Amino acid sequence: MGTSVSHGSPRTSNWKPVLACYANDNFSKERLINEVWRASEKEASPLSSLMKSEAIFECYNAVNNSQNYREALQKFNDIVFNSKQNTIVAEFAKRVIPTAFQSDKPNQQWKNSFFTELTNYIVSRDASGFVGEKFRNKSVTDLIDFKKSISKKVNEIVGADKTKIQNKSDWNAFVDSSIKKLKSAKS
Repeated sequence: MGTSVSHGSPRTSNWKPVLACYANDNFSKERLINEVWRASEKEASPLSSLMKSEAIFECYNAVNNSQNYREALQKFNDIVFNSKQNTIVAEFAKRVIPTAFQSDKPNQQWKNSFFTELTNYIVSRDASGFVGEKFRNKSVTDLIDFKKSISKKVNEIVGADKTKIQNKSDWNAFVDSSIKKLKSAKS
């Protein structure tokens, strides 16, 4: 039987504001989103660099040009296999394909869900260590509700952008503008 290890955020000055947001409910959820994306972009390898890879853009294309989630998944699996560009970000891109096709606009929903899942991943790797009487989330139920509200806010922020994406340059610009909005979201 295997074990799972949670790899938290680095304990560097970039991440201290994020950890403070988990601990103290004086910080808004929007502030947490700001700090998560600021810290992610200050890493030696910013998250945006993986998000702007050819494979992720091709995942968007697969969703945009497929009739159903099975077709999109197959296309994206082929892209990842042939390009050998499987990353954690690619796994999140793939994970949200079925969700996207539950919407009447799969390509728009995929973009929203992709950013939401990445944010949720970052929050999840640390927030569970900040549950208890002395933290903003007193119980696991509080933490679940907190994460749902973060996801909802990220979905709203990214979903407000209706930019048409026709090529990789458009995709890169969309990623940059979405991250800029997430880094500056107000309550």
